[in-house]
Amino acid sequence: MRITVFGAESLGVRGLSCSVELQGRKIFIDPGIALGWSRHGLHPHPLQVAVGARIRERIAAELEKCTDVVFSHFHGDHCPLQEPNPYQLGIEGVRESLAACRIWAKDTGSSSPTQQRRRSALVQSLGMDFGHSEGKKSGALEFSLPVPHGRQQGSHSNTVMMSRIEDEETVFVHASDIQLLHRPTVDCIIEWKPDIVLLSGPPLYHYSSAAFEPQRTVAWENAVRLSEHVGTLIIDHHLLRSMEGAAWLKKLDRASPNIVQSAAEYMRQQPLYLEAWRGWLYEQLPVPDGWHEDYRMGRVDTADYETRGREILEGKK
Repeated sequence: MRITVFGAESLGVRGLSCSVELQGRKIFIDPGIALGWSRHGLHPHPLQVAVGARIRERIAAELEKCTDVVFSHFHGDHCPLQEPNPYQLGIEGVRESLAACRIWAKDTGSSSPTQQRRRSALVQSLGMDFGHSEGKKSGALEFSLPVPHGRQQGSHSNTVMMSRIEDEETVFVHASDIQLLHRPTVDCIIEWKPDIVLLSGPPLYHYSSAAFEPQRTVAWENAVRLSEHVGTLIIDHHLLRSMEGAAWLKKLDRASPNIVQSAAEYMRQQPLYLEAWRGWLYEQLPVPDGWHEDYRMGRVDTADYETRGREILEGKK
């Protein structure tokens, strides 16, 4: 089994996309990307825009080689969109590749109206009915029943679908946006006996007040328990939108008997916490007013920012 992570916060973008290559089969999970429209009152820095564009290209190229595609849910950083903003993946660019794949998708239950519309747009664009995959098993693939997307907030909270993929040597679990906040979800992962897990950690950047201490405690306890049962635990996405999250991950790695790392570390790359560094990037490489509109209209590009940004990041290591 070969697992390749394409988009995650430690790789510079929002998402949790990966491909899993088995004998004669290649499965892509959550082919989507976003950059966070606004953080600290700032749009994505042009350096992050450049990184995001390259990752979109890589996702599109990989989809051309895939046999299966899995959609854990239909947030804009997990699926291609009919009307993407300039930093997201659009359906038009990957329509032919998706249409050639078998689609495994979460149903519309426990989904927001926006997610339901995005799923319908994909169905109509590809001209195929996905059905629903929750609770199903087919060969190397198995899918969970719906589990909470982060915190449980009553009967109408959003849910996601987890994936289990097995070959002769390895069991891999993609746990999408669970955020380690629901013990029964973690129990399900442990019961699947995975060797490698890729999941979203808790959004600590939202949990700054004392009111969220219970969520912090639950996430930490679940993370420690899961790390004791998984040889390689990759935690990324919501967690790594702040440097506090990066410190949390290192602390967990020290506390665990097994490997705990970010997606970038798993891919043997230097982490690029570009969203967490957004304010710092604007200080180091100022962005003129109107740049994002000019970029949208094709009047400017990111080349100069990418060159200068890479130089600055070299000094940050």
